[in-house]
Formats: sequence, C-alpha cells, structure tokens
Amino acid sequence: MAIPTKIMNMSRRRCPIEKSNESVFFSLVDYRNNYFMSDDPDKIIEFYEGFENRDQLIQWMKERPKGASYIHEVEGDKDIIVVIPTADFNGKYAKTCREEIFKGLHMVFIESGEIPDPYFNYSHSVNVGVKKAMEYEPKWIIVSNDDMEKIDDISILIKDLRDIDPVEVKTVYIASSEYHSTKRIIIKKRFLYSHIILLKRLILNGRELHELTKRRIKLEKKFYCSYIIAPENLIYKVLGRVVGSMIVGMSFWIFGKVLISEYNGSIFDETFINDSEDIDLSFRLSSRNLKYGRSSYRIGDRIGSSLGSYRNKKLNMIGFGINSKNMLSGVIREFRSIASVVYLNSKDFKGL
Repeated sequence: MAIPTKIMNMSRRRCPIEKSNESVFFSLVDYRNNYFMSDDPDKIIEFYEGFENRDQLIQWMKERPKGASYIHEVEGDKDIIVVIPTADFNGKYAKTCREEIFKGLHMVFIESGEIPDPYFNYSHSVNVGVKKAMEYEPKWIIVSNDDMEKIDDISILIKDLRDIDPVEVKTVYIASSEYHSTKRIIIKKRFLYSHIILLKRLILNGRELHELTKRRIKLEKKFYCSYIIAPENLIYKVLGRVVGSMIVGMSFWIFGKVLISEYNGSIFDETFINDSEDIDLSFRLSSRNLKYGRSSYRIGDRIGSSLGSYRNKKLNMIGFGINSKNMLSGVIREFRSIASVVYLNSKDFKGL
C-alpha cells in the first residue's frame, strides 16, 4: 500500500555553525574564505598563494566552519530513507524529488543556511541528514543529489532492495551512468599530462582559458597533486600510469544499515569542500573490499545544476564546450576544487 506524501517539520531546524573557539583565528579563516568563495578567479588564486605548503592549506580546511543546515522531512516508508542536500527546499529540484522521483519514501532534506551559503559543506550536510535518518532505524539509506531526473519508477529500486540483505551487503550500486555507479581509475600523471591539457585548451578553447588552466596547473604542482581520478578510457591511460580502480557512487549512493553504523553516520570526510568527498569514500570502501549489490534501477543527472559547470556533453566531445561566454562558473568551480584535490592527494592510494 502506497504511503501518502506528507511534509513534516516545515520550520527550519538549524544545525549550528561549527567554528573554532579562538575568535582571532576564526577571523583569519573567515577572511580567507571570502577569497575562496569569490566569483573572481584572481581572488581564488590569491587565496591559494597565501599558503606556503599543503599542510597549511589542509589545516585551514579542517578549521573552516561547516555552515548552517536546516532539516525538512517528508513522511514516507522508513525502511528506505532518502537523504537529499539542497540549496532550496521549496525550489524546483527538491520539489521534483519529493513529488516525482522518490514519492512514497521517507525523505530528509538538508537545506543550506543561506543562498548561497558561504560556508556550505556538502559532506557535512549529508552527514547531518544521515544521522537524522538513522533515528528511524532504516534498512537502507539513499544519499542523492537534488538535481536528478526521473527515468524509472522508484518501485523498481524498492523491490530490488527488499531482496538484498542490508547486513551482509554494505552498499548497492544502480544501473551505471556517466555520473553515478560507474568505474573510475586512479592515475599518476606523466610528464606530458600538463602539456597535452594546455595544448588542447589553447587550440580548442582559446587563450583566456589556456592562461587560467596554466595557473591552475601551477597551483596543483605547488601542492603536489600527482594523482587524478578519471574515466576509464585510453587517453587517460596514455597521459598517466594507472595505480588503481574503483566503483564510485558520485551523485547517487545506497548504504546498508550496518555500514552506516560503522561510520557512526559520518560517511563523508567533512574536510573536503564540495568536491572529491565521494571519491574518497569510494576509495575507502574499495580498500576494504566490501560486498556490494546491484539494482537495475535507473536515474538521470543534471550535472552542474546546483554548483555550476561549463560542461556540455555534446560540445565537449569535439572540444568546444568551454569558451569565454560559458566558462566562468565552471572555471570558478574548478579553482575551488583544488583544495579538495590537494586533500585527496594527501591520502595513500597504495590500498588499491
């Protein structure tokens, strides 16, 4: 019997900002964050130039406040609970999730404190939502981005999960797409990697993006970013040495109750700032060689809808997806992601 959708807790229940007790140091963190969150690439670059080494940058990331979050719940079946970080509970993406994609399941939306929230942290929002979901003792917890598109009815996934033991199976992957439940390789960049990337940007995307990419690569070298996570295709295998592989959930995850309990609800590392936290989790799960299940359920992605992107799949295939008119939001996101890439590169990839 289908459970009718009912929105609960419409009041914005705030999870307080987490910050250092030392006000002087917090003011420095706050000052630097203004540069980090700037919409001017030059200011973001200036932010990174303020750190002498990788350890200083990572320490700032650890001290950075996690922002404010507000919990909204939608009543439904609590055997399977969906946790959805969102910028706007009343926005079109969250509405599509509760009225179309996940209708009938219990949903926990974690809304960021401001639009935009200068301290928004995706990992923190997910962990807040997962801990709330655990209060209902579900068998499965789904973590989904809000900018998804319905392909299959959710009943397909419900049926598959009812046939899988959430104690024995730690995580479940659905039908793979380019941006979820797919294989990624870890490569160590070869000498030619940077040169090929720069040449491509110059020829296909113009001098402006070429110069910005050159500055990004310089920063990555400064902080010893030797590894990248890439799709499993020939070009990346040529440009780098493959050191491992793993299945990544990315925009859509399913976790069994035992796995969630093992991490005490904190499945994502909150040091990451809105990038690479999913890769890190995939790496940790793959290193443990845990048993996972499969579902035929399909769901679509609107990549970059929430955080900004310059991706255009059809145009990028021929190299023209990035130009001076559409590149700014993607360039900004790319520069901000350097911090998380630096932190990811500080990890030991020998486990795969």
